[in-house]
Amino acid sequence: MILSLLLVPALHVTLIGALGGLVGAFAYLDKRIFFAESVTHGTFPGAVLGVVIAAALGLGHSGMSAALYVGAFLGTIPLVALMRSLASIPGISSQGAAGIVLTAGFATGYFLATWFKPLPLAVSSFLTGSVMTVSPADVAWAGAVLTVALAVVAAGHRQLLAHCFDPAEPGAARGASRNERIILGLILAAVTVAIPAVGTILSIALIAAPAAAIAPHARSSRAFLIACPLLGALVGLAGLAIAVPARLSAGGTIALLCAGAVLASRLPSWVRARGTARPRAAVASTEETRASGLLGINARCRDAHEGPPGLVPEHGGWAAGIHCPFKNPDKRGV
Repeated sequence: MILSLLLVPALHVTLIGALGGLVGAFAYLDKRIFFAESVTHGTFPGAVLGVVIAAALGLGHSGMSAALYVGAFLGTIPLVALMRSLASIPGISSQGAAGIVLTAGFATGYFLATWFKPLPLAVSSFLTGSVMTVSPADVAWAGAVLTVALAVVAAGHRQLLAHCFDPAEPGAARGASRNERIILGLILAAVTVAIPAVGTILSIALIAAPAAAIAPHARSSRAFLIACPLLGALVGLAGLAIAVPARLSAGGTIALLCAGAVLASRLPSWVRARGTARPRAAVASTEETRASGLLGINARCRDAHEGPPGLVPEHGGWAAGIHCPFKNPDKRGV
C-alpha cells in the first residue's frame, strides 16, 4: 500500500531531477543560472492566473494542473522579454535586469494570490511544492517535457555546446539566436513542470546543483551531459526517501541534498589544498586548474585553438564524444 502511494511521487521526482540536471548542464555552461533563478520566481504569477482561470471555467484537478503548467510557461515569456529589454539599457547589467525581474515576478505572483484568495490550491504549493500530492497527469507532463528535451539535445548537442563554449565560432555564430532560444526554452519548460513537486523557489536547486557538482570532475562534454541528469534523478529519489519516513518537506530535503552534493564535490580539492606541503603559489595554481574541471579544459582548448571540451573539429563544426585534443598529440585524452 505504501509503495503504491509512493510510486507516482517517486516517478515525478526522478523525471524532474533528470530534466533539471540535463537542462542545468547547458544553463551552467551558458552562464544562465541566475537567469533560471529569475525565471523560477517569474512562473509564480502565471501559475496563479492559470489556476484561477481553470477554476472559473469549472475545470477539475487535471484541468487545473494543465492550466498551471500553461499559465506558468506563458507567464514567463513577457518577463523574459522585459529582462532582455532592461539589459539593453545602458547602465543596467544582465545580472541587474535578472534581479529586477526576479523581484517583480515574485511580488506580482504574491499580489495575485492575495487578490484572488481563496485559491483552489494553497499558495505554499506554488512556492515550495508538495511532491506527495502530485498526480499521474503531473508525471505525464514531466515525462513529455523530458522526452522532448532529450530529443532536442540528441539532435543538436554539438551546436548547443559550441554556442555555450565559443559563441564566436563560425558554426555556432550562424545559429546563435536559435541556440539561445532553445536553451532558454528548455529552462522555462524544466522550471514549469517542477512546480508541483518542488515549487517555484526550490526548483532552481535541481537545475544548478547537479551541473555545479559534476563540472569540476567531468573530463568530457559527453560525460558531463550524462552525469548531470543521473545525479539530478538520484538526488530527487534520495530526498524523497529521506523526507517520507522522517516526515519532512520533500522539496526542502531535495534542495538540501543538492547543496550537499555541491559541497561534497568540492571537498577533495579542499582536502588536497590543505594537506599538501607544497608552496602556496603552486597549490593555488594546481587547484585552480583542477577545480575548474570542464571549464578548465575549455580554457586549454581555446588556447590551443581546438574548441570546447569533448569536441574536435569536423567539417567546419564540432563532433562530440572525443576528449579535446591539444596541439601536442601526446596530450589527447587528458
